[in-house]
Amino acid sequence: MSPQTPVSQTLYAQLLEEASVFNATIFEQGIAGSPYLNHANGYAYWYWQVAAPDGKLKRLSLGRDTPETQALVERLKTRKAEASEAITALRATTRAFVASGGMNMESAHFRVMEHLAQAGLFRKGLVLVGSHAFTALGNLLGLRWGSQLKTSDMDFARAQGISLALPGNAEPIDVLATARELDPTFFAVPQLDHRQPSTAIISRKTRIKLDFLTTHAASEADTPHYFADLGIAATPLRYMDYLLGGLNRRGLVIGTYAFPINLPDPVRFALHKLIIAQLRSGEGDAKRQKDIRQADELLAGMIEVGLAHEIEDALGALTASSYPNALAQIRRSAEQTQLAREWLCQQLDKRAP
Repeated sequence: MSPQTPVSQTLYAQLLEEASVFNATIFEQGIAGSPYLNHANGYAYWYWQVAAPDGKLKRLSLGRDTPETQALVERLKTRKAEASEAITALRATTRAFVASGGMNMESAHFRVMEHLAQAGLFRKGLVLVGSHAFTALGNLLGLRWGSQLKTSDMDFARAQGISLALPGNAEPIDVLATARELDPTFFAVPQLDHRQPSTAIISRKTRIKLDFLTTHAASEADTPHYFADLGIAATPLRYMDYLLGGLNRRGLVIGTYAFPINLPDPVRFALHKLIIAQLRSGEGDAKRQKDIRQADELLAGMIEVGLAHEIEDALGALTASSYPNALAQIRRSAEQTQLAREWLCQQLDKRAP
């Protein structure tokens, strides 16, 4: 773990501002494709056609050729040009940020994220978690990690019931069908109990896997929770309500350009990893050690940049929560940390019964 250079931090601030401004143009107002005029039965009809990643054309009917339809076509062409200009500007700033030492995502992973974003997935209240969130939080905090572990997983979390609070009850999407537009080899990962719906999809070609997670109360069943507006279920996990219950941050997915995404509170993200490291079973030691290393670097980085008080506050919130064993689990993981062990154990000693 090391601080990013002042140049990198300045470029990140610029990139975050540009991406936030351009986000609506690219993903909410921007449009791909081109106009197409077709003649049939003595009339002319306008369509907007988009080439899917598999080469097939999709055509949306805009109506008969009238002055009103022609004006609509011109507005769509203008929006497409604005989106293209926005992405060009973002790519320039992104290249400068990465060249200065900023961290970015593997291109294959970024293409999947980009395609899902264009389909509207990330306007539906999902929070990026897992190793991709670890990278994104590092950029957000102005830190560069020493343990950028390769991962084939993308993990997304959403609290149950959040879809009811989305503005305008956003249009539903089908996660698997959307992913297949980009890569037809995506398939739903079956559960051991075939009566339960899938909570993950994976590509046979790239092995990229998307996992969906949700909150879980002690009184609730362990069965997956189906999100109708996503067309997929999510695995309920204990302590996920603690992870999602903090102040979510707005960070960036960075590849060839950047776009905003929701991230968890960085302290809760780290403490959550220390907890689940002790709860993993049947997954071997590699994932447990990865969780601990990432949490260690994140906590040490926050201490270094003067955010130790946020860690203390988050520990206090956990002490007052409905998880009486959480601090004991954190302590067991803390004993295996290297960078933040002494400080973290001192804080846990203060809260010992």
